[in-house]
Amino acid sequence: MNKLDIELPFRHEDDKNFLNKIHPLIRFFLPFIFVIPFLIIYDVYLVITIIMLVLIINVVFHLHLLNIISKLKALLPFVLLITLFIPLYVGETVIFQLKIGIFLYIYKEGLILAITLFFRIIGSVFVFLTFLTSLTYSEFIEALTKLRAIPSFFIGSVVIMLHYIPILARSNRKVLEAQDLRGKNFTSYWQRLKTHAFIMGKNVVHNMERSEKLYESLKMRGFSGKITFSSKKIKFADILIVITIGVIIFFLIYFVNIKQIYVEVLKLFFL
Repeated sequence: MNKLDIELPFRHEDDKNFLNKIHPLIRFFLPFIFVIPFLIIYDVYLVITIIMLVLIINVVFHLHLLNIISKLKALLPFVLLITLFIPLYVGETVIFQLKIGIFLYIYKEGLILAITLFFRIIGSVFVFLTFLTSLTYSEFIEALTKLRAIPSFFIGSVVIMLHYIPILARSNRKVLEAQDLRGKNFTSYWQRLKTHAFIMGKNVVHNMERSEKLYESLKMRGFSGKITFSSKKIKFADILIVITIGVIIFFLIYFVNIKQIYVEVLKLFFL
């Protein structure tokens, strides 16, 4: 398997499905339509509902769900670190008390905030990964070029950056494998993460010279930073998809009592 497929969240160029018929620019914008409402509106039920909708899209269109979940697992410790302590210092209503030499109070308002923030972060990453995995690498770059607001030199920089992500990842892996062969074992996740960061820092410095040489080589071949693709028009069906999803999100926010639906469903299962 190509290393690019492993390190970057894009589909293989030969992996075809129904989503190929949707314009890349539309697929690039869809996660923003899903994510922006639950980042603005303080409602954990809305967040969970949108996550479930995107999960259904994953299943229906046979996207790389297991690959997305594995990337979310890598993010999980950082999200927990951000949200874990919020119930200890936010709020006024005490729902639980711990005594570990000192008294620690868990507040209801802080717990609700922590749960909402947790689902917001995980949900946002899940939504974006879902739609990124529906794009191939070339479709992603094509979508960027269609955005007239993004300067061409910035897109060129993104292309070079994406080129070096797999290279850096492979370099990290080789160094860690060499350390393992020499008997250096990592006993904890954080120790391995610290080693990763150290190796990544050294590789970034080392590869800066390589990137400069690559850029100079591209300039000598006439590369101006502008990337062009064969023209692909946005069809009426593409616009209809955006409108349909927008209407669904609008109804979920203003016309559907999501909390009551969840309460009724839970009653059916547990009563």
